[in-house]
Formats: sequence, structure tokens, C-alpha cells
Amino acid sequence: MDMVAPAVAGAGVIVDPFAGCGSTMAAARQRGIRSIGVELSRLGVLISDVRLNPPTNLEDVLERAEVWAGSAVGTDDPIDTSVVSWLGEENSRILAGLLARLKSLEESAEKRWLSLALSSALRPASIWLPGSIKPQIDPSRSPPSIQNQFRRAVRRLYYDTRREAHGQDVPAQVLKGDARCLPFGNGTVDAVLTSPPYWTMYDYFDVQRLTYLAFQWPQERHLQVGRAARISQDGQGFKAPEPMMDWYQSVFRGETTIQGRALRAYLVDMHSHVNEALRVLRPDGVAVYAMADSHRHGRKFELVAAMCDILRNAGFKNVQANPRPTSNRRILPAGRDPLTGRFSSDPDDATAVTEQLIVARRP
Repeated sequence: MDMVAPAVAGAGVIVDPFAGCGSTMAAARQRGIRSIGVELSRLGVLISDVRLNPPTNLEDVLERAEVWAGSAVGTDDPIDTSVVSWLGEENSRILAGLLARLKSLEESAEKRWLSLALSSALRPASIWLPGSIKPQIDPSRSPPSIQNQFRRAVRRLYYDTRREAHGQDVPAQVLKGDARCLPFGNGTVDAVLTSPPYWTMYDYFDVQRLTYLAFQWPQERHLQVGRAARISQDGQGFKAPEPMMDWYQSVFRGETTIQGRALRAYLVDMHSHVNEALRVLRPDGVAVYAMADSHRHGRKFELVAAMCDILRNAGFKNVQANPRPTSNRRILPAGRDPLTGRFSSDPDDATAVTEQLIVARRP
């Protein structure tokens, strides 16, 4: 906390406690607003860091990456057997060689940039079903060359980071941390602006499993808000918010099912986070949450109303939910398209999500 508090001291600071890939911080920087994010996923922190703090010598880094892609040398260094099953033997040997080159670099913006490019090459160089968010195997797919995929990822990343490399004088950063325990002092933040997980719709570790396995990063699923497994039956005495009472007790049968336990864990975690948001906000500070209601079992899963209840019970005032305009974008929960895991937010689709912005103020 001592390290972070000076970075947010003063007026005009936005915090995104579910920072993801740093979109809030990038947008805030473009508008000259200081911002700081908190993100549990190590890959999310890496993406944000590269996005917000790209190497100053991008052309030199691109040249190095092109050399690596053109002269990749495989090694027999051990690679996780799950990675081998996805990438194949030859790609795994090349991957081991690229990882060894990365390890030889000093920790720097260049090393992070190259690590992200390699991460981006893993899925398209595997037998992962093309176009799928969920980890599904295409049995007819031969793993494409990881060298070619690395070269393509490098060029895309060069274009993206060169385009984003502006406004560097406006402070913006993302820290690895937990939204339920924010590393800021009391009353030091002007606004909380975020999009939290929509319950168990999206497993941020599972969909990036190749990166976590290849880089040997810990998968902290037990800390993930919206986890869907390994939840003990310890919810005795839990009372769900009114909009979720029937879902928890009747539809999901409380603690007797994994869905019931997952819903309870999510609501408890979100309550912990909201208490933290209330603590770090200055008096009359604003909290904004982008959330959505999906459809399950033929009716609306009223997550937005439940979140509004949690905010009110925590002590927020003027809690309102307003429709969020969409352009038929694609949302990514499990259980819709059997191949890709995607479904539409088209308002004419009876099973579409209803996206809303929840706005609340600290007293």
C-alpha cells in the first residue's frame, strides 16, 4: 500500500479493479486522466504493461523478433506435456528455444513485448479449434508452424503498440492484485470504473491455458471471482440478494450443486469487492460497473439487479442501472455456441444479453 498510495494521491484518479487488458487505463490516458488498474491474471498484467508502456525502440525490437522467427532453433528443454499435446513435438522444441532466448534477456519492456508476442502465437500454432474461445481440439488440424505464427504475432503487436504509443506523460499502470483487497488508502480514489466477471461465464485462466503452461506461471483459479470449480460447501447461513434468491435456493439447489456454490461464492466475492470500492473512494466518488443479464433456463438471470442490491447494502447511494448501447457485439459466456462459446447481444435475439451500466456514489 505504501508503494501504491503516492501514485494515486491528488485529484482526478480512476481505478479499474478488474483491469483485464488495460482498456480503461488506455482510454483514460487518451483523455489526460491518471489511472491505475488491478488485475489478478498475470497475462492480463503483461498485456496491459505492453500496451501502456511499450518499448521506446520498437523498430529494434521488431528487428530482433524477425531474426528470432527466421532462425528459430529448437531445444530439448522440458516443456509441459499438455503443451506438447496441443502444439506437437516440433513446435514444442521451437517453443523451448524461443523461451530460452527470452530468459537470456534482462527484464525490460523489450522482454515483456517479446513474451506477449510469443504468447499470442501459441493458440494459432496448436490444434485448438480456430475461432473458439473455449479450449477445444480440432481433430483434423495439424499444428501450423509456430515460427510463422510468432512472426505474424510480432507484426500485429508492432502495429498495435506503435498506434497506442502516445500520451506517455499521463500516469497509467496495472498492478497484479485482487479486487477484493485493493492496494490503496482510504478515500484516495475519485472513481471506480470497471467491468467485473459475469459470474462463471468466462474462465480467464482456462482460455489462456497454453500461455500459463508454456511460461510455467501459476494459475490462481482459487482467487478468481466467478470460478466454477473446487468450491467447498461452506455457505451455511448465506442469504442471496433478492433477485438471486430463487436462483440460489430453487434452481441451483443451494450448496448441494456446483452451480449453487459458484453463485454463492461469486456474490460473496462481489460483496467483498464492493466494500473495498467504498473504502477507497473519496466522499461523493463515483463507481461505474458495466454488467449484463444473460438468459438461463428460459428466463433472465438478473445479475445487474443483484449487483445493485449489493451496492446499496454496502452503503452506496443513488444506485441506478441504465441500458448500455451495443452494436451487436459478441459476448463470451460458456454454453451457447457449442463450438465457439459465443452468442450475440442483438436486442432482437430472445437469448441475448442485456448490457447495462450501473452508476453509484459513495456518501
